[in-house]
Amino acid sequence: MNLDFIDMLDGYKAENDELLQKMEDALMDIQENGMDDENINAVFRAAHTIKGSSGMFGIEYIVTFTHIAENLLDKIRNHKIEINEDIIQLFLSCKDQMQVLIDFVMSDPEGEPDEDINSASETLIISLQTHLNNISSVKEEEKNTIEESKPKEVNSPLNEYKININFGEDIFNHGFDTYTFIHYLQELGEIKKIETNTDAIPLFNEINPLTCYMAYIIELHSNQDIKVIESSFDFVKDTSKIIVTNLNDSNKKEDIKPKENTSIEKTKKKINTNKKVSTAVKQTNFIRIEAAKVDSLINQIGEMVIANATTMQRATDLKDSELIESVSIVTRMLEDVRENAMQIRMVPIGETFNKFKRIVHDTANKVGKKVDLVITGGDTELDKTVIEKIADPLVHLIRNSVDHGIEAPDVRESLGKSSSGSIQLNAYHDAGAIAIEIVDDGKGLNTDLLLEKGIEKGLVQEDEVLSQKEIFNLILQPGFSMAKEVSDISGRGVGMDVVKRNIDELHGSVEIDSKETIGTKITIRLPLTLAIIDGFLTKVGDTHIIIPLDMLVECIELNKKAQAQLNKNSYINLRGKVLPILNISEYFNIKKSNLNRSNIIVIQYGEQKMGIVVDELLGELQTVIKPMGRLFKNLRYFSGATILGSGEVALIMDIPIMLSTMESKIIRNKT
Repeated sequence: MNLDFIDMLDGYKAENDELLQKMEDALMDIQENGMDDENINAVFRAAHTIKGSSGMFGIEYIVTFTHIAENLLDKIRNHKIEINEDIIQLFLSCKDQMQVLIDFVMSDPEGEPDEDINSASETLIISLQTHLNNISSVKEEEKNTIEESKPKEVNSPLNEYKININFGEDIFNHGFDTYTFIHYLQELGEIKKIETNTDAIPLFNEINPLTCYMAYIIELHSNQDIKVIESSFDFVKDTSKIIVTNLNDSNKKEDIKPKENTSIEKTKKKINTNKKVSTAVKQTNFIRIEAAKVDSLINQIGEMVIANATTMQRATDLKDSELIESVSIVTRMLEDVRENAMQIRMVPIGETFNKFKRIVHDTANKVGKKVDLVITGGDTELDKTVIEKIADPLVHLIRNSVDHGIEAPDVRESLGKSSSGSIQLNAYHDAGAIAIEIVDDGKGLNTDLLLEKGIEKGLVQEDEVLSQKEIFNLILQPGFSMAKEVSDISGRGVGMDVVKRNIDELHGSVEIDSKETIGTKITIRLPLTLAIIDGFLTKVGDTHIIIPLDMLVECIELNKKAQAQLNKNSYINLRGKVLPILNISEYFNIKKSNLNRSNIIVIQYGEQKMGIVVDELLGELQTVIKPMGRLFKNLRYFSGATILGSGEVALIMDIPIMLSTMESKIIRNKT
């Protein structure tokens, strides 16, 4: 293996992981919507690119495996073999095996796969070869008939190619060197001649070691098609000038002239180079950035926000108007920088959703069901950190929907339903958060059975009265399971409680709604980001409390009429509607301030509304969320803390948890 490759493993893995996901997405689309040229070509390109990048670095076991899959894909895209369910499943298995091989490269770059990995590869190669042989045997008789009617010919000569290569100046920065391409061409045929053009190399003291100045004219004899030769340079074609000419072809392309060391040619080259760079800039829409670098940037911006708040506080204390104006300008600029930095980490959740198509497909096949996954709102953006942490809980929920929610085809038909079940995966913004819904049209939840199971597990007392919502929430308790048999999918009482715990850690919430025989809807609400938020600063006694601004609806004065209502109840009449009220000072036993005036902050999360009584309203501010440490891990009503410009600490209220707790208390008081 090329030793330089070891230093580029992360890039190799990231690129190929992305290609494999595109391969899976295209295969799932073919399964759902039928064969089309665009999707099968996407699968072929992914396999071909993985083979090419692995070949250039000498990873022969990936090249060998991928080459056979590529052969079958080529037959399919040229309509010589008709794709079917078995072939789709085979390619999905091949995709999984490519992932195994690539992961092995990461674990042992210079080693060879063990017997288990090789055995799995060989089994899949046999299956691939079987499909290739089948088409060969079907057409063998027809082929022999044609061959017998044709006069015998001597073997055709190899194609003679002339390859003009002007490498882009930045290929070294992308992890490539010129030798890897020449080495790969040797595997496609025999290199007869190489001419190296060094006219572009500057004087020694002007050389940039990270810039490629090389150009080549290569004569290659190969029995490969010209498209195969051209595809060898797919990785650098956007920034390099590659012309491949088949000298055997009477209609060959006109060769480009060799570089000449003249001022006119150098001027032409300079113009062409400028055009080339301009084109590359237009085509390069994305750059790959290590996630840790983005996290570090956002953390530094967070510290700048705190430092800026301190500076503004100091300027205000000094009553220096010019300094206040200058700091205000910096504050506005910092807000823009913060917003742009946060956008870097925001990614469409659809990329995660698409991966669940395979999970639904595999799980449904395993339990003998037919299930369609419908995705909406995939362009909804969410912090990448949040997406990574929500992926596993979503896997649990979707598998449960397939295994527990959707009925078997014969059962569905007996109920007048379609034999194929449906799971909808929806995402949308809602009250400063993102809502993710998993909706199935299955059998729904039976409250009587749930309550009976809850009593059996000791989660509910026999004489205890629960609301429908509380009964549904029993499935989120540790050890609770309705499965009659233990399988590799469900039945061990592990899963839904993990979902609840993971979502709680993200300061989100889970809501369950279900109707028997109709289906179940599970709604997850999550904060858009876990780093920096816009907050509204309040004060209760000497304690500063921050309310997330996105969840704040309005602020109203706690007048005498409202106070009179609160003396007897825990709610007020707000424009004809009942609004539950939480008095912060009473609930947390905080000594009130001496101010005679109090205020109510109306907050909303999802469909829930509540009023919070505070002493002072201090205005909006950017809030850097800081974890509060292990000592305060049981302080569940606050999601974190931040440092104010004065140096004081302010607590950030966890609105979802607070609303959920208050709702449970209100329900219990009613019952």
